[in-house]
Amino acid sequence: MKIKNWFCAIQIIVFFLCNSAQSAELKVYIAEYPPFQVLSEKGDHSGFSVELFNEIVKLSHLDVEYIPVPWVRAQALVAEQKNSLLFTMAKTPEREELYRWVATIYVVNEGVFSLKSRTDLSINTLDDVHRYSIALPRGDVSVKTLNIFPNNTKGVYIVEHQEQCMKMLNLGRVDLNYNNDVGFFIAAKMLGFNRDKFTQIFTTGQTEMGIVANKNSNPENLRKISQALLILKKNGIYNKIQRKWFTDSIDKEFDSIKL
Repeated sequence: MKIKNWFCAIQIIVFFLCNSAQSAELKVYIAEYPPFQVLSEKGDHSGFSVELFNEIVKLSHLDVEYIPVPWVRAQALVAEQKNSLLFTMAKTPEREELYRWVATIYVVNEGVFSLKSRTDLSINTLDDVHRYSIALPRGDVSVKTLNIFPNNTKGVYIVEHQEQCMKMLNLGRVDLNYNNDVGFFIAAKMLGFNRDKFTQIFTTGQTEMGIVANKNSNPENLRKISQALLILKKNGIYNKIQRKWFTDSIDKEFDSIKL
């Protein structure tokens, strides 16, 4: 009898857990991308975007489920699934057609990075990148920005994570990496690299980083997210989280970004 009771109790617990996950208003897909997302096997994920979104959830009272997946998978799932979103994504015209842009949470300077010791490298235009070897993360906007496929694949190494790209650059296995100033230098610090060893050899321009959602997501929920972000900007919590994660980055004024 006791075994039967325990079995019934387990079934009830599983039932409620499953229904709890299924009833989440929003599925939030996140991928490893320091300092914006720093994932943990224990589930206590951190990073600028994760902490910021946790505060957004508190204000908006939304029921969300965090789902850590690889970046390429996250993009595909959000494009397909209603009431799903992901962060942190770089804003491009192509992505605006595919997703609903919910809010800009940061601005970065994108460009090409190399070892400072490589004085032999000369990058004056993006086309010059094709003369050197480069490491890029799979599914990253840089693949399109640099016009890698189908004609410029020589010397291109596509790997799973930006951290792998940086490790290859640090070891001299590739000449270049395409990244942004915030992600590159803070990730270098987290990896234990001396940031003075690297330089941004070419800058392509500023890029908005933000939250995107499936186009069929509940517009009221997305409005709540945007409004909560405005409140966090006004009450100082946004700036507090920003200072925590971007102490080594160049100061940027979020006020200049239209949400």
